[in-house]
Amino acid sequence: MADSLLAITNGHVYAPHTVYAPGVVLVRNSTIETVGLTREVTIPTDAQIVDAQGQIVAPGLIDLHIHGALGYDAMGYELADVIQALPAFGVTTFLATTLTLPREETVTGLATMAEVLTSPPEGAICAGIHLEGPFLSTERPGMATREWFEPLSWEAFRSLQATTRDAIRMVSFAPEIGDAMDYIPRLLANSVIPSIGHSDASFEDVERAVKLGLNHSTHTFNAMRPMHHRKPGVVGAVLFFDQIVAELIADGLHIHPAVLAIALRAKGLERVALVSDASPLAGLPDGQYEWEHKPVFVSHGSCRLADGTIAGAHALLDTGVLTLIELLNIPLSEALIPATAVPADVLGLNKGRLSPGCDADIVILGADYNPVQTFVAGREVFRRSESK
Repeated sequence: MADSLLAITNGHVYAPHTVYAPGVVLVRNSTIETVGLTREVTIPTDAQIVDAQGQIVAPGLIDLHIHGALGYDAMGYELADVIQALPAFGVTTFLATTLTLPREETVTGLATMAEVLTSPPEGAICAGIHLEGPFLSTERPGMATREWFEPLSWEAFRSLQATTRDAIRMVSFAPEIGDAMDYIPRLLANSVIPSIGHSDASFEDVERAVKLGLNHSTHTFNAMRPMHHRKPGVVGAVLFFDQIVAELIADGLHIHPAVLAIALRAKGLERVALVSDASPLAGLPDGQYEWEHKPVFVSHGSCRLADGTIAGAHALLDTGVLTLIELLNIPLSEALIPATAVPADVLGLNKGRLSPGCDADIVILGADYNPVQTFVAGREVFRRSESK
């Protein structure tokens, strides 16, 4: 079979450390072959040409923490709908993230997710499951239900992992509870990323966890012990230890823009992973809905429980990139890093960069930074309709 060739031409191509304008990205099959200035790249005569018309050509976004969108819950059969919906927001790879539910419901949800992943529809690539709960601290539940929490044990984790057919790639947990700390090396040995989240750990607890290999932090600042000048807590430890990649929700609601800027200064763009933490209600109109057996109220761009507790985000990852640009005055070339290259490195994937040899996951953005076309593995999976 002949190779499939795609040339995205005449765009502002955001390659690492360089913007080629006008630039071209040449794709052979599912892999980027060449990136450069249009005048310097020879385009094969049999290549399919996509004229970017001076628009932005960027790596596809990678979301490590998303529960769903547009009414679709990733924890179940609707994961298929999430896969198909995300390219419209520039997301080309993601981890489908769970929520704490009663054990039987959790097992059922994980089993159906695994079934979807055996034959996923065309769309964004679901690179696995992010298990957020039940191994959390009752002191820092967020919107989750304390009664369904339990300490991390290897038996419990292996049982859930078996249900998913080894699809769990990341586990959020409270390392200070029970013997959870001891399982960090085991998780790493089994290619599972341990992430501190919903934790009331002390700085010293986190220090020990880092020495055991802890390298990730779930929605930093949210549902974790805050930083005090004499007791740095989880937040202080995450900011202090370079080994930890800090997830940050940049929707303008979960974290004040000033705190977001402080975190970026402390960690650097290369040690931050922007995430959406989008709830299944993300993108839906204002109203009352249900999630995790609780009423959730969507209003003015937020999702909240009746008592005001934030219940996931209403925005997708493209909003996070836009927040860095508009509120923190970070240029697009830098704002893309924690939403593309960093999460790709966290997952150990050859993605997140417009570089030769990388997977051809590409998004063309309009002047408003909204996706116009999205490609996954060199195939178009989204095109904005002319009416929009």
